[in-house]
Amino acid sequence: MTKKNKVKNVLLVGSSFSAVPILSRLQKRKLNVAICGGIKQDPCHKLAKSSFYVDYSDKETLFELVSSEDFDSIVPSCNDFSYLSCAWVAEQIGFAGYDTYETTLILHTKDAFRTFTEKNGFPVPKSQQLAKISAINKTGITFPALLKPVDSFSGRGVTKVANVDELDDAVQAAFSSSRSQKAVIEEFVEGSLHSHSAFIRDGQFTFETFADEFCTVYPYQVNCSNIPTTLSKKLQLSVQECMLELARKLSLTDGLLHTQFMTDGNDFWLIECMRRAPGDLYGKMVELSTGADYTDLFVQPFLNEKLPTIVASPLNKYYARHTISVSKQQVFRSFSHQIPSSDVEIVPLKNSGEILGIAPYDKLGILFARFPDMETVSHHTAQLAKRIRIV
Repeated sequence: MTKKNKVKNVLLVGSSFSAVPILSRLQKRKLNVAICGGIKQDPCHKLAKSSFYVDYSDKETLFELVSSEDFDSIVPSCNDFSYLSCAWVAEQIGFAGYDTYETTLILHTKDAFRTFTEKNGFPVPKSQQLAKISAINKTGITFPALLKPVDSFSGRGVTKVANVDELDDAVQAAFSSSRSQKAVIEEFVEGSLHSHSAFIRDGQFTFETFADEFCTVYPYQVNCSNIPTTLSKKLQLSVQECMLELARKLSLTDGLLHTQFMTDGNDFWLIECMRRAPGDLYGKMVELSTGADYTDLFVQPFLNEKLPTIVASPLNKYYARHTISVSKQQVFRSFSHQIPSSDVEIVPLKNSGEILGIAPYDKLGILFARFPDMETVSHHTAQLAKRIRIV
């Protein structure tokens, strides 16, 4: 086989169920795909021909693995640890699809993101950074406030603080969930939560979509969302212009830019941005609603493929997504639902008899439901947890 026709070797860095759609798109290209992830029972290990059971959150361990093998590309999965390590390794070796590691840290760590956005005038909640538990300036805080680890995900270690008496416990919780032992305390803003997911090509968005999001089991983990959005066109345009400006300021390379933000209907505040794929099969919701192959768009830049100038989205279907989880640990036996939809799809993640831990650390499955119109999907999305019975 000539070098031109050589089958490319790709390392997918992540092995959980959220990475399965990414693996599927890579395998459709007839690539030699290997999986990297420390949990041998994860589904991607069972679906790929080769696996490396290593802790990819340690970027130097990942570097050693990649340096010892003949990979043409490395593709991140759906968590910050994967993306951060991949970006660092890519900078050392020269893989396609990644920003500089410095830029990656700005977008994937809350303290660096707050510093960048405040310095450049982007709309974000006011915040104070904490590098030590004792470093908090209690006199400069407006309550209520949120304490957040700078490097956690799914709302882990986040606490809403009502007054100064609750600060110490909240700071301890944030630091205990932070690998870097850093946290931020930020202004609590009132409003609805949404996401903007867009693909950049040459400084412009080639495809974008908005979703409405809700946290109905664990306060700071999104477990319900829907596409299309209820946001006004005016507000959508304002967010779009803001994110394009952020992309230009950071000179972002082509690929995904996913953002969560809050709005009161007039103003909006950026909560976090990321270049990794969002988890819990967010991409599948986009695909069901719009018809655009979100996951394939995500992998293209890492394979050194150019994103299309225009991405067709032929569908306009009303879909809700729900991550099925509980607030009290139990032994899972079975579950049922009473969702008023004739088109419900469930991706199970537990077997009967297994322990179902509490959110945000565990989940039973991901559910997708189609509704006939905007009013109906908007009405039912935030109520989905109430329509599911777990025994």
